[in-house]
Amino acid sequence: MPRLRGAKDHDGARRVSWRITRIYLIIGSVWILFSDQVTEFFVTDTSAFRVVSIAKGWAYVAVTAFVLYSLIKASLEKTAQAQSEVIRGYEELEAANEKLAMANADLLSHQEQLRHLALHDDLTGLPNRMALYEELEVLLSNPHVQGALLFLDVDNFKYINDSMGHAIGDELLSGIAKRLIERLTGNWQLFRLGGDEYVLLVKDCDKEEILDFALSLHEAMSDPFELTTAVVQVSACTGIAFYPEHGSDSETLVKHADIAMYRAKGKGSNSFVVFDESMKSAVGERLLIDQALRGALKHQELSVLYQPQYEIETQRICGFEALLRWNSPELGSIPPDRFIPLAEQSGLIIPIGTWVLQQACQFIKGLHERGFADLRVSVNVSVVQMRQPDFVDRVLQILKDTKLDPTYLEIEITESMLMESDDRIESKIRDLKSRGIGIALDDFGTGYSSLDYLRKLPITTLKIDKDFIDDLDHPQTGILVAGVIGVGKVMGMYVLAEGVETSEQLKFLASEGCHRFQGYLYSKPIPAHEALSKLEASLVRHQ
Repeated sequence: MPRLRGAKDHDGARRVSWRITRIYLIIGSVWILFSDQVTEFFVTDTSAFRVVSIAKGWAYVAVTAFVLYSLIKASLEKTAQAQSEVIRGYEELEAANEKLAMANADLLSHQEQLRHLALHDDLTGLPNRMALYEELEVLLSNPHVQGALLFLDVDNFKYINDSMGHAIGDELLSGIAKRLIERLTGNWQLFRLGGDEYVLLVKDCDKEEILDFALSLHEAMSDPFELTTAVVQVSACTGIAFYPEHGSDSETLVKHADIAMYRAKGKGSNSFVVFDESMKSAVGERLLIDQALRGALKHQELSVLYQPQYEIETQRICGFEALLRWNSPELGSIPPDRFIPLAEQSGLIIPIGTWVLQQACQFIKGLHERGFADLRVSVNVSVVQMRQPDFVDRVLQILKDTKLDPTYLEIEITESMLMESDDRIESKIRDLKSRGIGIALDDFGTGYSSLDYLRKLPITTLKIDKDFIDDLDHPQTGILVAGVIGVGKVMGMYVLAEGVETSEQLKFLASEGCHRFQGYLYSKPIPAHEALSKLEASLVRHQ
């Protein structure tokens, strides 16, 4: 386009020049050919002719100069106008270029903002899943790089979010991100995948350092989070995958860390596990169990067994513990420690737990109606159930529906549950106790804050964990168990030993003043009809 414009300008200049030249030639030719003849016709005197010729020459010069002046002036004016238009066009073009440059800068800025939004989490400002995969692609493209990916998931966050509100949940997630960032060193990167899942990525770090770092993260998570309207204590489970050992591509590495995280969930809250290949089959099995569990209650595959609890002094049955069992037509009998954690993670524990509580209350009420008064039933509840806002109302409604006096129901909570609790759960425990419902603390001694909880909460029964009973042959364990019995008695609680399997264990417990026991020495968990038969036989034996 500029070359075409230049060619046109050149042709225009040539035409103007040629027009001026033609005019000059025409005027000159006419003047030369006719001026002398006209002069001679009018002037005959030689002197006069010379004067006229001189005047004629000057007139020619004047006329020529005037014509040239007029033509050149017109041409220059056109040239000046064209130059002015060119300058104005250039200025407009320059202004347009400036606007274009500004628009381009704005576009680049918007693109950068969009990229930042695409690669970062809105809530915490941390890099997100897309950023993680971009970073992994860069790292894993170097065959000499070594490091690890830690997949961290907050325990029971869904129920904190549901019971305390999304605003508290969001504030907690931001607080977790901030606390994790405070623990990071230069070679660690933190990402939020969404929900309550965080990923930590590190390179050029040996395994021992990584495991030590994981431990420090869990210690940091155990401190309470002081939020705007609540103080919340949480824990987390972490899966660890090393690269390139556990995956040479980003998808595999993240998947294996995720698998290890779920294995950590199975171990209990506040755990971390390193991936190994054996976990792959466990994940497939877990998916099968999870899918089958969703229809177990509807298809009546669940059942409740009852393990008798005995008074040590009289050897009489004083109550039962209700224990959930699952026999799947496809998968067979599945132990509770394999399906209950899945039920907790999926939320199925809420309807299942309600059903168990209803079955247990109906069972013990039926025994009362058959003349076996004063028997209590103990029912385990999950922290997921306890976090439900209407948990106390559900328990009271079941008692009302079954016409069972609250004093014959005992709710079993674990020490690990108390470690994950907040003021609301502790308030529910006090509320239940105020209604006459007993509170049993299960697995006593396996946690870290037992005495503090015994002091703060209205515990009525202290259950000594089976692991301690199994190890009574060791003098130190015997001293510990005797101490626990002493503490319970001093605080006005019943002390019950779980998992009693030998007469020697029972003798030791009796000598230390333990109140109650349960275990295979006298009875395994049995169906409801066998429990009735055992009660009738026990009644005959003690008459």
